[in-house]
Amino acid sequence: MVDGSSNAMSRDSKVRWFLLLPIVAAALLVSPASAFAYDPGVAVTVDTWSSENGHGYVGVKANGTWAPPDKVRERVRTEFYSEWQPQGDPAAYSHFWWVFVHRTADGSTVNFDNPIVTFTKSTEPGIAIEPTAYGDLSLYLAVAVEPVIAPARAERTVTAELTTGWRDWVDDAISAYVVRDSIAVQRWTVDFGDGTRRTFPGSGDRLTTTHAYEPGRFAVIVTARVTGQAYGAFFAPDGTPFEDVVPFALDISNRASGVSALPIEYVPPVVTVGGSPSGSLPDGTLVPPDADGHAAIWWPRGLTCALYVRPIIEQEGFMRSGGIVIGRATTRLVGYRYESGVNDASDASRPGTYAAAVPVRIQWNTPLPGKAAYPVRLVLELETTYDDGTVRTSEVDGSIAVTVVYSAVTN
Repeated sequence: MVDGSSNAMSRDSKVRWFLLLPIVAAALLVSPASAFAYDPGVAVTVDTWSSENGHGYVGVKANGTWAPPDKVRERVRTEFYSEWQPQGDPAAYSHFWWVFVHRTADGSTVNFDNPIVTFTKSTEPGIAIEPTAYGDLSLYLAVAVEPVIAPARAERTVTAELTTGWRDWVDDAISAYVVRDSIAVQRWTVDFGDGTRRTFPGSGDRLTTTHAYEPGRFAVIVTARVTGQAYGAFFAPDGTPFEDVVPFALDISNRASGVSALPIEYVPPVVTVGGSPSGSLPDGTLVPPDADGHAAIWWPRGLTCALYVRPIIEQEGFMRSGGIVIGRATTRLVGYRYESGVNDASDASRPGTYAAAVPVRIQWNTPLPGKAAYPVRLVLELETTYDDGTVRTSEVDGSIAVTVVYSAVTN
């Protein structure tokens, strides 16, 4: 070991003497019998933390310890060598040093701005150095839904993007950092807030997907499973690295709140009462019912009419959300109620409720003067089925105007 007398050496002699130290260290690396004298070790610890508002943190700390040997076995040329510069004697037999590491090839200093600081005692066989390095990685997960407010069942775009911020403490004597190329999103998990949950494989630092919502308010939560590696290395005075790589994983979540799907309005159809007459004319011609309904009909006097009730759909029902039509509907007649009125048929239908396919049996024996018409009063029972399967029932009342004529004319 060197004591305080080394302060009196010339600069050239000090360097020559310092060059012996890396030779000693490297020699013991190849001498198993003496390995106990050189006991390097790197402890790399990693802490991870994340919050519910999209922030994540990875911290890495490296501690290195080593003790140079006190005996020379053989001379070995190494890539690096160390130079120990005395900085004073704080106590008896104690010496304060700065240790610089140089490249053997050109003598350049690799830790010029950050020399290793240590103390030695000439009464002890070796020294101990415990430098520490830190590094960290800040992560932020941004989540967005576009548009935030939209009609129900409209497709939304859900995006999540992971950004990174780095801070490394890197030195040629000891290093600690998160390996940048190792950071990856292993998987994305999206809770859409409506009971739907989907998992996507990791691919880059951005996720884009779509989703449609029923009416309501929702919060979308995206969780990114982030994996990576933390690295720590300590370089002995001869430049020999001792390193460790520690894998880590953490989940980072964030949400997009206030996502709204506007209510669905089931707009009813606009329907009027109509009918289609059927029967035999005086010459025996059969008038079949047609599929369309008519609000006004003509029929010969004294002839029995089978009046089939038909809804006249002026405008079909539809689904609307946020002022936008999002679905259609289909309306059908399920039954009707026949109200009282003029009916001269011998087997006339009585006022009451009938199935949709049953016609009203009716007859008029007397034409009315001028443009007067007989009203056939009806109440329609309707069923409207919307595109999403929703079924709504409704009633429409009205009458069919029947003009009784002397000749067989229908319209």
